[in-house]
Amino acid sequence: MGVWSASITGNDTAQDLILDYKAAFFYFDVDTAVQKIDQYVRRLFDESDEQEWCDYFYSMTDFMWKKGILTDQVKNKALEMIDSDFGMECWIEAGYEKERRKVLAKFRTQITSPQCEPKKIKLGYHMEDYFEDGVYIAFKLKTLNKPFIGNEINQKEFESYNDKYVVIQKVITRNAYVSPLVPEVCDKWVVYSLLGGIYDSIDDIATEKLKRVKIYGSSFFSTPSSLFHFKKRDYQIIGKGKLPKNIPEGYVSGLNFEINMPHYNADSVLIKALTKKN
Repeated sequence: MGVWSASITGNDTAQDLILDYKAAFFYFDVDTAVQKIDQYVRRLFDESDEQEWCDYFYSMTDFMWKKGILTDQVKNKALEMIDSDFGMECWIEAGYEKERRKVLAKFRTQITSPQCEPKKIKLGYHMEDYFEDGVYIAFKLKTLNKPFIGNEINQKEFESYNDKYVVIQKVITRNAYVSPLVPEVCDKWVVYSLLGGIYDSIDDIATEKLKRVKIYGSSFFSTPSSLFHFKKRDYQIIGKGKLPKNIPEGYVSGLNFEINMPHYNADSVLIKALTKKN
């Protein structure tokens, strides 16, 4: 069995299912989520595999209690399993009966105690697609209070580009993760193409003259499908054009707008690419 401790979540099954719990309880009401999870798990194993079933059912019960959404039906089923020694044989054979019983006694006390008010399920995924394929997006560089990473230009020149515009084209959206239980729950990443030029204003940008510029060895980079950092950079959609023919099918290097550290910031990467002399 894929177990590394006697704890409720110290096993592969519980860890593998945690994302599915989050997706199901985020997307469905509680009763429907429990039903969907049950149907999904039964495609993998059932009660005849007592250890796996315990790892699943106890971990779901634990998740629900901690989120303040544990129902009496689920709680009573878990208590029945504990009190009947369901799944205990494996622990007895492995020589860890005492440790497991101690864990289950504590778990029993936990799930029979008052739970918190229902908590919002937070996924941390980027589930929306904000831009149409092909649109040109202009946004501002933000170079103040950041070091230039490299020796191509000096710090003064780097800071002089603050609030100037650069342009990218949205190429395609890809799913980095899709919940096998709730396909509607996914993590989207967007592939963009970097286009040449650094501009003082939007009016200076002639979209018909834009040319692709290499970044990370190609003109493509990816970021999570989010508007947060684009909003902070006063983005504007300035047109739409034909998509490139050589869109990469596999991994595309990421540009991380969140990081501002001594060894990395996205503005340094962009400016190095856009000021490079070919």
